[in-house]
Amino acid sequence: MKNGSSVVKIYRDKKKGGGIYYRVGFYKGGKRCFEHFSDLDRAKAQAEAKAKQLSRGDLDALQITGKDRLIYGRALEAIRPFNIPLDTAALEYADAKKTLNGLSLDKAVAFYMRHHGHGITRKSVAVAVDEIIEAKRANGLSELYLADLGYRLGAFKEAFHCDLCALTPEDVRTFFNALRLSSRSFNNYRNTLRTFFTFAQTRDWLSKESDLLASIDFRKEKSSPVEIFQPSEMAALLKLATPELAACLALAAFAGLRAEEIVRLEWSDIERRPGFIEIAAHKAKTAARRLVPITPNLTRWLAIAPRKQSLVWSGTRRWFFTATTRLAAKAEVKWKHNALRHSFISYRLGEVQDVNRVALEAGNSPRMIFQHYRELCTPAEAKMWFALRPAETARIIPMKATE
Repeated sequence: MKNGSSVVKIYRDKKKGGGIYYRVGFYKGGKRCFEHFSDLDRAKAQAEAKAKQLSRGDLDALQITGKDRLIYGRALEAIRPFNIPLDTAALEYADAKKTLNGLSLDKAVAFYMRHHGHGITRKSVAVAVDEIIEAKRANGLSELYLADLGYRLGAFKEAFHCDLCALTPEDVRTFFNALRLSSRSFNNYRNTLRTFFTFAQTRDWLSKESDLLASIDFRKEKSSPVEIFQPSEMAALLKLATPELAACLALAAFAGLRAEEIVRLEWSDIERRPGFIEIAAHKAKTAARRLVPITPNLTRWLAIAPRKQSLVWSGTRRWFFTATTRLAAKAEVKWKHNALRHSFISYRLGEVQDVNRVALEAGNSPRMIFQHYRELCTPAEAKMWFALRPAETARIIPMKATE
């Protein structure tokens, strides 16, 4: 006979002399007791009454005394506002303690309330990533920055199909361990996620007490020497390049434009300010507008470039990198990472001997220029570099350049 979570059983037995009787089993004073009935209906009635007493928490039904009786009474009173049976509360508590593996339940509850409780809005990682990108776009951040943000956070979004508030520092540490990045890329990823988590905290998608990067330390970056092309290597590349690719290589080698800036550059950016290339803020890596002087040899490379559309480079960013690496292999020149821009800064500094001027033209800080490029090239070597120009043909249309 069941009432709530309380159960009283009836057993049927045979009498020694023959016939049937029924036993109602229950506990009394901590001992198992039975009441005997020759009639099943009376046994059922008694069992039902005992079950109701137990369900109500009637202490008389349990017949316990002393310390146990006091404990039972306190426990029953504690859970009465929640309208759940005492044994259910005990089972839930036992399961929770088992899951916490020795940690205190009150601390676990406090942690949950901080991260998932009042004031925290549940937001999936995917939706949160989309919203931060849209918010940054609305604030006028450059497309280059947004592309980088989307690339890094896109990988994070693919890794976690859950609510942001459900993440733990261990989840994030596992994500980083699987990336297998260089120290610089690792640190860039960490900075991006710090920006993302801070943004989420301002929107109350993540607790302000949460530190998902607690176990992710910055890695010490190994400084690598700056590599540049020799004038002979650059001449070999330009000789075999198509007119379009040659113009793009010249923009990097003789004006210091980044690859991301070149693939976004329009002919109007070159023609708008005679003698200068205008790099708009939304096309620059640093989101800062700058003017780069057009050197005499650069104006000749630009003059022979085809103008089939508004963009200087008609292909995609991926195809630009593919074309340059294929060209290097064809010219038997070892391709060096970012060496065109490094070459411009190094040779330009050797030519003008002015760190601040080169920093403005390259869109770098004077500290970075002074630290990495000082005294790499002599004025004589710089003169050879900026003397590289295409062979004279009838196709060349003079463009104004700065000396």
